[in-house]
Amino acid sequence: MFKQVLTIALSIMSFTGVAHAQGQYVAPLNAGLGNGASVSCGACHTDGGSKSSATLPMAGTWRSGANLALSDSDGDGFNNAQEVSGVSVNFNYASISSFTMAKAAESSTSSSVVVTGAGIVTETAITDTYAQAGITLLSGFEVAGNVSPLVPTFPATITFNKGVGLGSLLYSVDLVNKTNTAVTTGITFNANGSITVSGVAANSNIVVLRKIPVVPAAGAPRGGEGEEGFEGCISPSGTAPFLMFLSLMGLGLLVRRKA
Repeated sequence: MFKQVLTIALSIMSFTGVAHAQGQYVAPLNAGLGNGASVSCGACHTDGGSKSSATLPMAGTWRSGANLALSDSDGDGFNNAQEVSGVSVNFNYASISSFTMAKAAESSTSSSVVVTGAGIVTETAITDTYAQAGITLLSGFEVAGNVSPLVPTFPATITFNKGVGLGSLLYSVDLVNKTNTAVTTGITFNANGSITVSGVAANSNIVVLRKIPVVPAAGAPRGGEGEEGFEGCISPSGTAPFLMFLSLMGLGLLVRRKA
C-alpha cells in the first residue's frame, strides 16, 4: 500500500515539476514569420517565458499588432522574415543581420555591400541616382546600400546593408554615359535579403532600388486582447499548485478507503 501511494505521489511531483510546456504563442509566431522559422519563447522573453521578461523588440512587434514578417523589429533595414534563422533571433539585435553575417563570412571591409562569387568588387558611391545612373528614384523606393558594385563575374550574390526583396528594381548601369538597363531576368530574391544575379554580362555596375517595406497597422498573427502580457508562454506552470492540491486530495481519499 505504501509503495502504491509513494509511486502516485512521485508521479504527481514529476508532472508539476515539468509543467512548463511550449508556449501557446510559439506556433503562431513561427507561422507569422515564415521562412522556416522555428523560434521559441526566447524570441520575445529574456528569461525564456515569464510575463515580466517579454521585453525584446519582437515582443513589442507582437503587442503592436503589426505584421510579424514585414516588420523590422530591431530597425536594421532587414525585416524579420529576412533575419529569422532557426533558433537564432537576429531580428532582436541590430548588430546582427544578413549583411553583417555575409561580411563576416567574406572578411569584407565594405560598409554598404558584400558580393560573393564574383571576385574582387569595386564600389562606386551613388550620391545622386538621376545624375550618375540615369535612374529616377520612385516614390516608396530607396537605393539599397547607396553604392553601385562593379561586378566582374556573374552569377553573383549581392547583399546590401538594407534588405532587398520582391518588388525591388535592379539596373545594370553605365556610369560614364549615364545610362541604365533594367534587369528583369536572371534575378533571384533570396529570403535573407540578398539578390542573386545571373542574367547580366560580366563587368557591370549594379544598382538596386529597394522597395521600402510597408508594415501594416494590423496583421495576422498579432497580439492584443489578453495576449499583451504573454501570460500563456508558460501557462501550465500557473496551474501546477492547483493541480497538486487536487491530486493530493485524491490521494488522501484513496488512503482513507484503503485503510
